[in-house]
Amino acid sequence: MQFDQEAFGEYLEQMWEHLFETKTISQIMAKINTNHRARRFLAMYLLKNRETFHLYYQMREELGIGYIFDTIISALFHEREKKPVKQELIDLLQINLGMADQIIEGYALREFNKDLNSFLVYWRKRTGEWEQLHQSYE
Repeated sequence: MQFDQEAFGEYLEQMWEHLFETKTISQIMAKINTNHRARRFLAMYLLKNRETFHLYYQMREELGIGYIFDTIISALFHEREKKPVKQELIDLLQINLGMADQIIEGYALREFNKDLNSFLVYWRKRTGEWEQLHQSYE
């Protein structure tokens, strides 16, 4: 499958409106330690494009979001051969495993994968690309 940035952007906009209405990304970010939806949304938001990812990556320590980047990077590199979309995101974002300050395991990876799968289901419904989606789940 080819990662569909346009569909991902639409998906993020819909999630943002549904979960946070008119809050800014700064307001959402301020809630990541007390609101699991804010934390999970931010992880997906950072995948929006290479520019967004690297802009916030450079400010991760001052913003207190380093662990979110560690989760994203760890999750994308974890079992990426089983989900081709992960390799596409790695290439698109131009990231490497060395960018993570620590490797995250366990529940945080499952949570990230669940959110990525939610986008893939959205994408399938939008495009009708069941075969490609099915292959990315395997």
